Amino acid sequence: MGEIDLIFYVPPILFSSVALAFLVLWHMKITPAWQWSAGFAQTAAGFVISTFLPEPYSAAFVSGLIFIGAAYCYGSGLLAHFNAPRLRIPRLLFAATYSIVLAYLVFAEQSLVQQLFLTDVGFALLLGVAVWIVARRASRPIDIALIVTSSIVVLDCLIRAIFFTFFTTSSDDFGDFATSLYNLEVSVSTMTICMFFPFTALGASASAAIERHQAAAETDELTGLLNRRGFKRALERDFSSGCPRGSLIVCDIDYFKRINDTFGHAAGDKVIAGLAEEIRGLVAGRGSAARYGGEEFMAFLPNASLQEAVALAELLRVSFANRDWHHEGPNRKVTTSCGVSAVRDGEATLDCAIDRADCALYAAKSAGRNQVMAEITRAADLRIGDSRNLPALARSLGTTRSGAAA
Repeated sequence: MGEIDLIFYVPPILFSSVALAFLVLWHMKITPAWQWSAGFAQTAAGFVISTFLPEPYSAAFVSGLIFIGAAYCYGSGLLAHFNAPRLRIPRLLFAATYSIVLAYLVFAEQSLVQQLFLTDVGFALLLGVAVWIVARRASRPIDIALIVTSSIVVLDCLIRAIFFTFFTTSSDDFGDFATSLYNLEVSVSTMTICMFFPFTALGASASAAIERHQAAAETDELTGLLNRRGFKRALERDFSSGCPRGSLIVCDIDYFKRINDTFGHAAGDKVIAGLAEEIRGLVAGRGSAARYGGEEFMAFLPNASLQEAVALAELLRVSFANRDWHHEGPNRKVTTSCGVSAVRDGEATLDCAIDRADCALYAAKSAGRNQVMAEITRAADLRIGDSRNLPALARSLGTTRSGAAA
């Protein structure tokens, strides 16, 4: 067996190995897209059938169908990886149209050159559409590499189709395909530039799996907010460039044990999720929020003053107190109490600010609940308010207070 013959065995072996790797990753739920495995398996099968199947017309038709199926699967894998619309119907219609034209060129026209042109262009278009859709979604280096290598595969198909159709005098006999210069070029390009495609796909899938695992480990399952660990990680990212600046809101649900005892834990979970929804809407775009434990929540607002944070906490208190729970379990009003503090000059972490916000929350609870209280401050005049006019609540050297007792 010569060196040229050995070249034709390399692509199916490589793609079969990658297909098996993706199958294992999908089985382990590391990648959600089984289409990657199917695409690489079809590519391996296409190489085997087009080169080694003895009946040339059947080989041309079957391999053409397999390669367009691989392109469809690769596109599905890309769209799934970037959470883009799948566009199943238009892509399937394209594949069906391609199959009809393929059958005509193979069995009616019996033209190898036209069949190869159709397969290359069809593959490039079907994969290229997916690449075009997801290109702007790539931000991580590995995802950008996946887009680049996918684009190289598309360009390789288009250049090959144009070159062998218009700039060479290739044989039109299907029986000559196995030993043709075209088949050799496909095998060589697959082993060189195009082999980066499956490995960047593996890398991107593994990287996405790691990020999903980290996100799951840092996210509270019930509310979708950060958990304590995720909150600390978010703060580390916020403070990576220097000392923290901003304000902190700590809140919890008033008389939460009574809600659980009276209406059941399912109703209690709905109340927790409801407060999380209010906090998410309040903090979105302004900072980070977390379910810190049980019915306690915490939000950090970078660069927000104490007065701004107290006003936001008051909006949260009023909005939550006005929620209608009759269709979700509790048949009465549910309220929250909040403590607010600001990071002081010279504080390198939030620890002290958290302690002060906890003290303010405790003061709000002691004063009757359904209130917002701020830490003791030396500000000359701190004004916050309720849902109407935010009246002045306190002056210096005292705990400031907002809201009405439950």
